[in-house]
Amino acid sequence: MYNVWKTWEEFNQVIKNKRVVFFGVADDWFEKTFRRSDVNLAYIVDNNPTRKNKKYNVNEKYGDIEVKDPAILKDKLDDTYIVITSGAYISIIPQLLSYGLKAGDDFCCTPAMNSLKVIIDFDECPTKLLVCSSEHQIYAEIDKDKNIGGGLYLYEVNKRSYKKLMDGNFHQIIDASDKYYILDEKRGCLVVSKELEIINEFGFEMDSFSHGLTYCPIREKIFISKAGLDKISVYNTRDFSHLEDIVLSSKTAKYKRDNHHMNDIFVKDDFLYVSLFSHSGNWPKGIYDGGIIEINLDNYSDRHILINDAWMPHGVCFIDNELHYLDSMSGRLYRGSKKLLGEFSGFVRGLAYDSNFYYIGQSEGRYFDRLQGIKNYISLSGGVYMFDPQTKAGRFLSMQGVRQIRNVMVLSNENFNIINNKFELE
Repeated sequence: MYNVWKTWEEFNQVIKNKRVVFFGVADDWFEKTFRRSDVNLAYIVDNNPTRKNKKYNVNEKYGDIEVKDPAILKDKLDDTYIVITSGAYISIIPQLLSYGLKAGDDFCCTPAMNSLKVIIDFDECPTKLLVCSSEHQIYAEIDKDKNIGGGLYLYEVNKRSYKKLMDGNFHQIIDASDKYYILDEKRGCLVVSKELEIINEFGFEMDSFSHGLTYCPIREKIFISKAGLDKISVYNTRDFSHLEDIVLSSKTAKYKRDNHHMNDIFVKDDFLYVSLFSHSGNWPKGIYDGGIIEINLDNYSDRHILINDAWMPHGVCFIDNELHYLDSMSGRLYRGSKKLLGEFSGFVRGLAYDSNFYYIGQSEGRYFDRLQGIKNYISLSGGVYMFDPQTKAGRFLSMQGVRQIRNVMVLSNENFNIINNKFELE
């Protein structure tokens, strides 16, 4: 909102050699402003008619200061700077602009109120999200007539509203510039236009339980992680023909079931990054020695374990050139191998970033027995966390009736306009 927020360093520089006017009588904001700056207070203005033209005892240094009508600011002098010290700053800012004053140059909010800026940033965030849901089969009959459940949703953050765009058992969506690739567990990979019309589908395999999808434009390859078969299938982007499989281990052929449970995958440079429940292949036995592995795309046998001992990890990706992932059962977001960025109350999977906020999907919790004695609260809510890694402030964007969140993607304005025109979103 405008240029009214400043650090203390910026604030002290801008008020240097200025006569300062406080806008709004507020003991707390006054005290905090004085504590961190050397203010040369000239007078106070306030919109409250009961305070105008009266004296206000500021402190021992200033004593009684006159409270004037804000209209006096229309004839502002060059040596005067206005500091908003009222929680009603949202209405005061337009008032000052109507006087011909410039935000930042002629006035600002006291930095003592900067915590309120965080709330404004959350409220006015223009980000739109595409959210994939792969609703569990046990809810299919309950939800089929409610236009909820599995599929693709659009969430407009500043409106806190969402709308279902497509039905499906969707695990992931990839923006491939002129089209989308959407992974449907029951149909394989769907090739979808920007208007969300299905053009083609490929890659389905019985009992594959395909959970992860990624795309390498340089090599013109699509990768699908098939959790049920402990392998990653590779396809050509030109005709979607199957090229080869990256088999995780020999255990699947021997035991006829998935042992490692791969899910989300991500391509960066010459490497494929894979999140999985168990490195050793013992997750069916309750061994959650999972994490992230790196596979060389020029030599699939060249593999390295990057993250160990993660508990049902998902969301592996690179943000600002650093590895990120979700330790889903513990509800934690990590950057790199050690940095814990945030901790949440439910089972988290699906991760995106818009340069200001992280967006973390949360599914309805079902693993109560595994978390007994570990967590004191297990969320049953489906939705997306909006999270500021600097302040650790967050907001839960609820998606009532959507139980399983699999993937979250930030939507560009251009693509939003295409979808908006197609679906006539309100």
